[in-house]
Amino acid sequence: MNRTVLFRIFLDSALFVTIINGWWFVAFPLVIIGAWRFYYTIEIVLAGIMYDALFGMVPAVGVWGYAGTITAFGILIILHVLKKVVR
Repeated sequence: MNRTVLFRIFLDSALFVTIINGWWFVAFPLVIIGAWRFYYTIEIVLAGIMYDALFGMVPAVGVWGYAGTITAFGILIILHVLKKVVR
């Protein structure tokens, strides 16, 4: 197996464990590393949705219940712009 594939599997597994345990501040740097390293980064959006499904999405909270998903899309947009500038 390719090293890139192994690294991506490791990163996705670590991201999954950190999201399930609610360690958002550990997951956030993993998301940044993964988004910078790989071209196709749907894991960021899935992590945001998974975080919101576990800890958010309460009707009484309103839009703040979807903070993980909104943050995920924000990270994708910022990193897309930064990649264009740096590369």
